[in-house]
Amino acid sequence: MYDARRVFHKVLVMLRRMAIRFSRQFSYPCHILQRILSTWTSRLVRSSASSPHERCEQRGSESNTSPVAILPSLDYPFESGYPVSQHSGHTRTGSSLPRDVESNHVSVSIATSLQDSTPPILKPMTASDVRRYSKKSQIQRTDTTFMIPAGRKDFSIPDKIDAGDLIWDCQIHPHGTLYFSSEQVTWRDPEMETTMVQITVFTDTDVRKQTNSDIIASCVRTLLDQAQIAGHLEDTLTELTVDLSTNTRGELECKYYFVAPDRRVLFWEDDFEAMHLFGEVKGVTNGHIRYAMEAEYWMHRELYPNDCKITPELHRELQAMILHAYTDTIFSEASLAPFDTDELQRALNIVDYLNGIVNKPDSTTNDQYIWAYARLMRMFTRARFSNFYGEIGARLGTDHTVYAEDNYLDRRPIVKLFNLVLFGSPFSHVRKIDSVWVDQSVNRPRWKMFMNGLTSEWSGLAIYSTVMLAVDISFLAVPAIGQRPSAQIALYISSLWSVASLVVSALLAQNGGQQDSINRATAFMTRMTRSLHGKENLAIIFSLPYALVIWGMIFFFLALSLVIFLSANVTTWCTVGPAWLLVIGFIGWPVWVARGLQIGRPTSSLWIRRKLGT
Repeated sequence: MYDARRVFHKVLVMLRRMAIRFSRQFSYPCHILQRILSTWTSRLVRSSASSPHERCEQRGSESNTSPVAILPSLDYPFESGYPVSQHSGHTRTGSSLPRDVESNHVSVSIATSLQDSTPPILKPMTASDVRRYSKKSQIQRTDTTFMIPAGRKDFSIPDKIDAGDLIWDCQIHPHGTLYFSSEQVTWRDPEMETTMVQITVFTDTDVRKQTNSDIIASCVRTLLDQAQIAGHLEDTLTELTVDLSTNTRGELECKYYFVAPDRRVLFWEDDFEAMHLFGEVKGVTNGHIRYAMEAEYWMHRELYPNDCKITPELHRELQAMILHAYTDTIFSEASLAPFDTDELQRALNIVDYLNGIVNKPDSTTNDQYIWAYARLMRMFTRARFSNFYGEIGARLGTDHTVYAEDNYLDRRPIVKLFNLVLFGSPFSHVRKIDSVWVDQSVNRPRWKMFMNGLTSEWSGLAIYSTVMLAVDISFLAVPAIGQRPSAQIALYISSLWSVASLVVSALLAQNGGQQDSINRATAFMTRMTRSLHGKENLAIIFSLPYALVIWGMIFFFLALSLVIFLSANVTTWCTVGPAWLLVIGFIGWPVWVARGLQIGRPTSSLWIRRKLGT
C-alpha cells in the first residue's frame, strides 16, 4: 500500500510540474489544474512523508534549533477577491492588547484595489530595493482610549502569528522597525524524496492582515515550486525575502529575491537586469560582479539580522580588512579605505570588543552584533567592487582612474577661458574635484577633506571680503576722493566685488555643509557632472569667492594708485613711485611662479607612491 501511494505521489508531482511549465501559455486553466494537483499532493505528503519529517525533527532537536514545519502546497486566494483564509484566522500566541488599540496604523489592504482574479506579478528585486526606509509613515495622530485592567503586568507583543498556511515570528530590527520571519522546510528536488532544505522567509509586509498573509503564502509556494523545478535549491540553507507593493497601473506586485548565505549571493527565478546594481561602475565582468552581489547580501543581513551566526572566520576576515585599511590610511595620502583614520580606529575597537563575545562557546549572538558586522562588511565589499578589486586594472589610489579615457585639462577649453579671468583658481579646483570624483564615484574620507577645505577657504575669504568692504567704505569717506572721480569709480567697483564675494562665500558655505553625507555628495556630483561642462562649471563656481575678492583688491589698488599719481606733487612721484614698482614686483613674482606650477602636468599620487615605495 505504501509503494502504491508513493508511485501515485510521483505521478501527481510530474503532472504538477507540467502544469506549472504550461501555465506561462495558459495561465488560468493550468492554474486551476495546478491548484487541484497541489491539494492532492499536499494531502499525500502529510499522510506518507512522516518518516522524512521525523528525521528532520530529529536533526533539528540534535542541533538545538526551533522546530519547523514542512511547507504544504498553499492554495491561491485569488478566485474570490482575496477572502479571509478559511483555516483559522489569525491565532496569536501569548498575551495581546485589545483589538481596538492593538495597532494605531493605517490599515489599508494592498489587495483592495485589484481585480478579483488577478494574481500578483512576481518581480525580482535586490536588498537595496526593500522600501523599509522610504515608506511613508502609517501611524495616525489620534488619541487612544485605553483602559488598563487591574493587575495586568504583561504588555508584550505576540511572538508568533498563526496565519494558517504560514506561522510568522515577529522580529524587531535594531533600528526599531517590526518585520516578520517564517521557517519552512521543503525538498531540494521536485520528487520530494532526497535532501530537505530549510527556507527562512522574511517580509516587511504586515502579515497580521489575513489578506496580506494569504497573498504572500501563495507567492512563497509558487517561488519554491519554480526553484524546485529549476534545481536552484542545492544549498541546505536558503532565505527568501518577499515584499508586496502596487505599481503605477494599480497592479499588485510581489517583489522577491532568494539568498544563499553560504555563498553570500542573491539569486532569482527570473532573469534579472543587474544594471542598477552597478551604479556608475562601467566595464563589470563576470568575476567582478560577485562583490556587488556580496554587498547586496550584507545589505540583506543588515535588514534581517536575526537569522545569522558570526563565525570566527568572519570575525578574522573583517578584522583583517579594517587593519589593512587603517595601516594604508596612516601611510598613504591616496588610500582607498572607505573610512578615515579616526573612524577606522573606532571600528577596530568595536571589532576587538566583539572578539570576546564571538569566541565564547556559550554566548548567543545578538541582532545588534550581527547588524554591526553586516554594516562594516557591506561598506568594505562595496568599496572593493568600485575599485575593481581582484582585476588586472584595479584602482590603486583614490585619484587613479581605471578606464582608458584621458580627461586632462587640455581638453577643457571652458576652464582655460575662465582661468585667465579668475586668476587660475578653476584649474586648481578642477584638479581637486578630479581627485575626489574619480570614475563617477566618491571616496568618503577624501570627500570630507575636500569639503572641509572648501568650507575653511570660503570662511576665510568671507573675512577678507568684509575687511575689503570696510576699507573701501572708509576710503570713500576721505574728502580728497571726491576730487578724483576715476578713483571714486574704482572704489565703487571694488566695493561691489567685495559684496559679491561675501554673498557667494556665504551661499557656498551654507550649501557645502549640506553635502556632508556620502549619498548626498554622490547624488550632487552625479547631477552636476551629467550637465554640459558640469565638472568645469562646478570648478568655476567654487572659484568665484577667491576671484571676486582678488578683483576687489585690484580695483582698490587701482583707486589708491590714481590718488597717488594724479597728484601734481613731484616729490610724491619720486618717493612713492619706486615703492609702487617694488610692490608690483613682489605681487607678480608669486603669481608667475604659481602660473608655472599650473602649466605643468599634475603629478599623480600613484606616481608618488611608486617613488616612495608605498
